Amino acid sequence: MDQTSRRRYALAGLASMGAGAVILVGALPGNVGAAPQQEATPSTTVVPGNPTCGDLAPEGASWTELKVEPVEDGTFDDGVLFVTIDVSDTPDGPVFDWTSNIGVDAVFVKGGNNGTLYLYDPPAESMGDTGLHAPVNPNNDKFFGLSHVSFCYDEDQATTSTTAEETTSTTAEETTSTTMEETTSTTAEETTSTTAEETTSTTAVSPSTTTPEGQLPRTGSSVSPLLGIGAALLIGGGLLLAYTRRFRSS
Repeated sequence: MDQTSRRRYALAGLASMGAGAVILVGALPGNVGAAPQQEATPSTTVVPGNPTCGDLAPEGASWTELKVEPVEDGTFDDGVLFVTIDVSDTPDGPVFDWTSNIGVDAVFVKGGNNGTLYLYDPPAESMGDTGLHAPVNPNNDKFFGLSHVSFCYDEDQATTSTTAEETTSTTAEETTSTTMEETTSTTAEETTSTTAEETTSTTAVSPSTTTPEGQLPRTGSSVSPLLGIGAALLIGGGLLLAYTRRFRSS
């Protein structure tokens, strides 16, 4: 076998192995997960009286309020904002942790005659925090009991954010699926064609699956075929490289 043929075999083998490795890594479980929870360090202020989120909103902003009373463990919602609360008793008094489905601008924790305002935005909305509490009772230096909690959020921004995330997620899934199928199909065809012309040894490649127009790819059922394709490409590439080295050494 001449040097040009060996080089063609080597390039085809490397391309096949590279495509197989990419497909295997992308198809392995654990690559898709929930988005990390947004973290924000709030500023805290003791606010007198019993203000609402509308009263607490900065100039030019309009906050919607989800009020939880009494404050206890559970999930609470107003149809847009869903908040899960976990209350704990500590030596310093009652505290609670919370998580939400959308960004929250501020949380007002009422206890005694005043309340503690946790302001997250600016710099950014938050989807969870820990250790929130009412103001300190000067008579015992412990937190007042939790009278009620108000979660303040901007509904317009929440709706826009949710729509953008769904659109981005859908576009990413469709783009990834289409790119993977085209790459796999092209690589498989080139490898099979080259192998058929240059050698009697053939590599079995699983056919690519095309998603019907107008439907999202079924991510759950496509893992096994992708693993098979990736393994086949890796094996085929290895065989081509071994074939090339055999003639090189002879």
